[in-house]
Amino acid sequence: MGFKLPRLTTDVDCEPLGYPGLVFTLWLNPTPADHKEWIAPADRDPPVENPEPWDLQWLSIIADVLDRVAIPGEYIDSGKEEIIEFPDAKAVYDLCETPGFEQRILNWALEVLRVERQERFSVARKN
Repeated sequence: MGFKLPRLTTDVDCEPLGYPGLVFTLWLNPTPADHKEWIAPADRDPPVENPEPWDLQWLSIIADVLDRVAIPGEYIDSGKEEIIEFPDAKAVYDLCETPGFEQRILNWALEVLRVERQERFSVARKN
């Protein structure tokens, strides 16, 4: 038997940081079936001798909850709005390495996600 629960996401607008319209969409309920990175330690491939820069566990963890980011054109050299999706740790690495991007923005969005998850669990327990 397998579950097909709806995918729950939340949008975190970075306006409080001074970046209105920069919106991270994060998963509230990622499951192992959604991400191949979530493999039991015994079933993982042995560590790579010369790993790529994005082969870091924390980047994989972020990729597990980061769905996409909408970036207004005013924050991009091209002037056109862009939506970046995050299928894997490399995509997260690429975002963090983009000239001008502040990783603290992503860290803040992840903290907002943590707080929102906790609030949702607290409300659910009261029902």
